Amino acid sequence: MSKTGLIRYAPMMRLMTMAIVWLVLLVWHFNAYRADCAVSLGVLAVLSLFVAGAGVERAALLQRALLDDRTNDQAERLRVLLDSRTVMVLREGGVALVLAVILLVVSLSFEPRQWSVLFIDLLLLALLIPRMSEALDDRVPARFRYAIARRRAMWLSVLLLWGEALMVLMFSPPEDYFGLRWQEVVSYGVVRPDASCAMLGQAAEVLSTGRALAIWAVQNGARVLNDPSQAIMVWIGYGSLFAVSLLVALAYSRALVGVMARPWELRAARRSQQRGGGPAAGSGPEMVPGHAPGTN
Repeated sequence: MSKTGLIRYAPMMRLMTMAIVWLVLLVWHFNAYRADCAVSLGVLAVLSLFVAGAGVERAALLQRALLDDRTNDQAERLRVLLDSRTVMVLREGGVALVLAVILLVVSLSFEPRQWSVLFIDLLLLALLIPRMSEALDDRVPARFRYAIARRRAMWLSVLLLWGEALMVLMFSPPEDYFGLRWQEVVSYGVVRPDASCAMLGQAAEVLSTGRALAIWAVQNGARVLNDPSQAIMVWIGYGSLFAVSLLVALAYSRALVGVMARPWELRAARRSQQRGGGPAAGSGPEMVPGHAPGTN
């Protein structure tokens, strides 16, 4: 396809690529009750790959920013202090696995409102990323602009999703635990998602308990703070309220960005610059590897 054709269809291609994450979660949500561990771990691996893409691109971006303006000798000396490619991938893969488990498990309890919010969020990112890239001034090398724009859009997505989740849990919680003790909530009030795989089922039980304690703390915190045994659990509930909702927002936002990440292009740009004999190679928008202007 010509460059003009790519530019014309770029918004739809970007939206369809990001929608893969939303669709994977939606299909999992409706089929987790009958998916055995092999299928569940396969879905987890795919989601982990998406989430890891954002982390690997971030690490590659930092390395390229540090090394690109150095001479070869300086770059070699500096590279000794940086993580190797293997260490970087393993580190980001471990973080991605934890975030993917949390997102996969929590998505089992998503309601239609949450699915709508997640889809609106990916629409917003699909529209914002090219405009955020264009807004970066000429001091930012063209080969870095889309990667930086994806990072900034990811954090905007995190703030939006996290804020929405906190407001819903505080002002319109899905369960009513008012007047109960935390022991009663944990024993009788936890709604446990139905997952066929035992490993993910245990994780779902832990996160569902944390979510129930968060709702209980919001509804009963002012009433039970004078009781030491209850007050401790109130603070644990508040911690769960902020932590779990933040991790879910971060995992989904990183998956949206990661599915579009292209860390290998940052290395390709470096090699192209070295062959071209200086910074001028690849410095214009038309020279960004794999991108017609505005296509990502």
